[in-house]
Amino acid sequence: MQSFTAAACAFMLAILVPLQAIQPAQAFEDLTAGEALSVDLFQQNTPGVVYITNEVFKLANTRKMEIEAVPTGSGSGWVYDDQGHIVTNYHVIEKSSFVTVKFIEGTEVVAKVVGADPYSDVAVLQVDLPANRKSLLRPLQKGMSANLRVGQEVFAIGNPFGLDHTLTKGIVSGVGRTIQSVGGRPIQGAIQTDASINPGNSGGPLLNSRGQVIGMNTVIISPSGASAGIGFAIPSDTVSARVASILKFGYVKRAGLGLYLGQDGLAQRLSGRPGGVVAGLQTKSAAGEAGVKPGDILQEIDGRRIATVNDIYASLDEHQPGDTVKVRLLRPDKPEELGLPDTRITFNQVSLDIRLKEVQEQGQQG
Repeated sequence: MQSFTAAACAFMLAILVPLQAIQPAQAFEDLTAGEALSVDLFQQNTPGVVYITNEVFKLANTRKMEIEAVPTGSGSGWVYDDQGHIVTNYHVIEKSSFVTVKFIEGTEVVAKVVGADPYSDVAVLQVDLPANRKSLLRPLQKGMSANLRVGQEVFAIGNPFGLDHTLTKGIVSGVGRTIQSVGGRPIQGAIQTDASINPGNSGGPLLNSRGQVIGMNTVIISPSGASAGIGFAIPSDTVSARVASILKFGYVKRAGLGLYLGQDGLAQRLSGRPGGVVAGLQTKSAAGEAGVKPGDILQEIDGRRIATVNDIYASLDEHQPGDTVKVRLLRPDKPEELGLPDTRITFNQVSLDIRLKEVQEQGQQG
């Protein structure tokens, strides 16, 4: 019986060995066209995505006055050009003592902050690589966000929870959203997506199916803090405009009217019509020089109806300092009695051409 078993095993080995010799070392399933696109997109663009860590100096030993660098956050970023500029979210590098950028093959370098804008959540970093590492600068292709359509496929590359260079896929779930920046100013035209975005994805690119950057991932809505299918990206057109200003001036130049504005809903209560109430004027403001007065109610800027403070921001974000806008407003005949009980006030229509100036102060203003 033993000899039969041995003979049978020898026979099986004689059959199996030749078969194994002609089989490939590892079998792969064929990729579908869609899978091949995703794989190629990831391979082509991942080298241009970086991992960013934010560290601050803290007093480790008060008796010896020892200071140590403590990591306080991390996120993603992407190579903007071959000059070493990296783009990320402002909140990724906020309050940092220094910032470290890590490339896909492991090279880490301390980055300099060129400029940052908390009101659009955009920051630009600069890395200085030695000559033998310049090839790590693989700028991503820039796309346009203006013509995005709900339903088109998008891809997010980032470093969620520190897991470097992760790809997620989804669709554009909505366009034209308004989200709040860390600086308190609304970001207009945000892209809503169901591509999984988690902590650590912030600052990473949102790509279309051609591998072009059409947004920068910035925030999620989730009760748990993890992805719940509702993420938002700053549109690439906004990012490009803010980056261009930072690279040219070191900060974002904004056009403003030079107004202090009343709270939303105040115009409706005072006049029965929506608008933005002028609570005050800044010194040498564009609006003041054009004839705007405290108590006036802004109703339109270049044909855009004004119902909230955000509407004013949205209109001004489309302009640069030096542009002239046509403003239609309501003017009370007795501004000093606005809001007083038992007072009859008549509002007259006024139209003004206002040449916008650069914003000098931030706050509840236009």
